[in-house]
Amino acid sequence: MDSNDSLVYLIKEDDGGRSFALLSTLLVLGLIFHAYVFFVVKETDIRTKYDVAIFEINFEEMYSTGSDSILVGDGETDTYSVSRADFDADQNQMIAKITFTISYEETSGEILDPCDEVRVQIPPNGMVADWQNTENILADSNDDCEDMTLVVYIYPEYIGESITEQGGQLSDWHDQWSDDSYGTGLLNLEVSVDTNEAPTSTLPTVSDENEEIQIQWDILLFEASVEKMN
Repeated sequence: MDSNDSLVYLIKEDDGGRSFALLSTLLVLGLIFHAYVFFVVKETDIRTKYDVAIFEINFEEMYSTGSDSILVGDGETDTYSVSRADFDADQNQMIAKITFTISYEETSGEILDPCDEVRVQIPPNGMVADWQNTENILADSNDDCEDMTLVVYIYPEYIGESITEQGGQLSDWHDQWSDDSYGTGLLNLEVSVDTNEAPTSTLPTVSDENEEIQIQWDILLFEASVEKMN
């Protein structure tokens, strides 16, 4: 007699329905036990399995500045280079962007001497940066002694505001915002000068052969902190 036959036999026995009641009770207790295990004992494991982790990423910003000058001859192009070592940044600080302000003035001292023509550009190579960023300003020129500003965004997708991310591990998001390969290498600023002669330049004692170019850099640095929210 197999188990199914045994159950049918017990139910059919003329015992006033006690066997049926016992069997029903066992089934109900079994269902209650499984429900208890699923909803109480395993609740934490189930929630952990299907919940998506949420992380908040905050940024602390810092600034570093510096300046220098170079003398560029008429018809010449000189290159001024900077690197991470010039920015007074520690190993935990990432470089967000670099801004150059280039200024000059006519220094020949001659009456009516017009400003020289100065051209500046940053070739998109050398330093590891976000060269495809549409906000980059990599070239400018003028002949009116006005300041020129060039901007290079270094760390991709950095906007300076707190962000919330879902999924992954805390270490994954920390690594994403702590990649110190960005900003390595040399950032090269090329400066070209063409002098404009004063009306008195025909005199043998008057010559405008070069221009002193002032260069200031402003560096935006940041450090990321990641916190799990659930």
